Amino acid sequence: MFAKRLFQKAINHPQNKVHGPEMLADLDMQIAIHYGIPSTASILAFDPIQSLLAIGTLDGRIKVIGGDNIEGLLTSTKKLPFKYLEFLQNQGLLVSVSNDNDIQVWDLESRCITGSLQWESNITAFSVIYASHFMYIGDEYGRMSVLKYQTEDAGLLKLPYYVSLDHITEAADISIPDHQPIVGILPQPCSSGQRQDKNNA
Repeated sequence: MFAKRLFQKAINHPQNKVHGPEMLADLDMQIAIHYGIPSTASILAFDPIQSLLAIGTLDGRIKVIGGDNIEGLLTSTKKLPFKYLEFLQNQGLLVSVSNDNDIQVWDLESRCITGSLQWESNITAFSVIYASHFMYIGDEYGRMSVLKYQTEDAGLLKLPYYVSLDHITEAADISIPDHQPIVGILPQPCSSGQRQDKNNA
């Protein structure tokens, strides 16, 4: 509403009537403020600790809504939809994966990208490990890799270990055709991100 009134005021201003509609055509009008839910919303993420809701759009924007009338708009340089959107819970960080497999970490306080990594294959599954800076990446070839966001370097690091489809089929003693994509990643039940030693279990 404010933008509409500002636009009408610019049209009706006496100085602008001299130039007519030609002057308005020269303006590069862009929305800098947005209220409510974007019309092209396609994906959601929620941080229950900080009570933040992130809404990804089809044109590369992320709207963040929180308590106390907190609203912020993050705009990616790539105007592409997001496949995945997750918070690093209670860290003030949000991770997005675009349709061209670009992984971006957003700092919510500074409203900018603090880490980015272009993945070499098609990402088919993504999950942030609870209460950590680690992420699982599943791809179209059945590989599951691990990423870490480094706060000191403000970058994404691909760790040197991964789980291949061969290891999964061997451990589960099942037969799966080659080149099956990973379609989902589930946390271990009751683990809360903690490993147990078999001798102490």
